[in-house]
Amino acid sequence: MKFQRIIPLNLLCIAAIGVASSVAAQTPQTSADARQEMSAQQKDPLAIQGSGPEEWNAVKGHEKGYVAKADALPNSWLAMNFTKCDADQNGKITEAEYTKCQKQ
Repeated sequence: MKFQRIIPLNLLCIAAIGVASSVAAQTPQTSADARQEMSAQQKDPLAIQGSGPEEWNAVKGHEKGYVAKADALPNSWLAMNFTKCDADQNGKITEAEYTKCQKQ
């Protein structure tokens, strides 16, 4: 009789451990984990266009005669300096604007 009571109790404990582990797996990251992940992404060579300005012909979208903000790759020099380089504030950077901004 005692043996029959132990089995359901063991099954209950196993089920509780399973639920607890699935909840722990869904717990959001800590802020330190998130910062570490962002730092790793910033160091990813595929995520970075470059630390400085590139030649106009190497910039994505230049073939249109201008570069829109959407063309600037995340973490690139152009993305960080887009507003400064867009001298006429029309949302587009021409080759002349880009060249002038590069020299500043």
